[in-house]
Amino acid sequence: MRPSGARIARPAIACLFLLAGCAAPARIGDPSPTAHSALRDSALVVLEVRLRRSAEQADSRGALRVFDQDLRVEYRAGGKGAGLDAGEVALDGRPLRRIVDGKGGVSYKLGRDEPEGGAQAGGDPWATIANTGGPGVPTTSVRVKLAPYPLVTRPTPGQGVVRSEELPVVMLPPVADVWYRVSLAGAGEPVSATDLGEGRWLFPSGSLAGLEPGRARLVFEVETSCGDCPGAGLMRANWSARTELELVVTLL
Repeated sequence: MRPSGARIARPAIACLFLLAGCAAPARIGDPSPTAHSALRDSALVVLEVRLRRSAEQADSRGALRVFDQDLRVEYRAGGKGAGLDAGEVALDGRPLRRIVDGKGGVSYKLGRDEPEGGAQAGGDPWATIANTGGPGVPTTSVRVKLAPYPLVTRPTPGQGVVRSEELPVVMLPPVADVWYRVSLAGAGEPVSATDLGEGRWLFPSGSLAGLEPGRARLVFEVETSCGDCPGAGLMRANWSARTELELVVTLL
């Protein structure tokens, strides 16, 4: 006689091998997990921001003389493919120019036009990019962190600097997660300053002796970036920004 338990042994083993099917049989037409992921990716809109700009600090109050600026903004489905039409786009209320390429991709640009009242140095890196919406792109406002123009309070533009002495540099306290570098360029090899923290930098005594007397430029390089940051709703954002500020001094 066969033991009573033998009648259920093979179905039980089969259920172990086909556990998912025993628990909840798949129905024809159900999206796979991969398909769900693809749907999520296609619904996601990624805001991409690229900024390169440079200027000279013209006075001790932070007025700027802008040399050049190239800001490019694009909205992409899943972060891939051609730029999407997002309607009208503005940076802190300043409208960006809409550009359509030969394949229908849309991008938005802001060149070397200065805001009303002129450009001003300041330590705040946060800016708002707003759009009115378009096919596949909702109406949103997204905060992005762009490399700012630091306000340098010491030395002042045009100040004389004795090459044999130390040169302290002071700017508004730097913002967290923003990269800075300070150097001095003149006739000779550029010299980098030492970061003392809290917006204070130092060229030690004798470090400028290799430069020739005359006009020189303090150069402040500032960078920000984020590969994947929250936007608004399903939107994500990534940005890369580089700002270069110059301040002219006279080496003695």
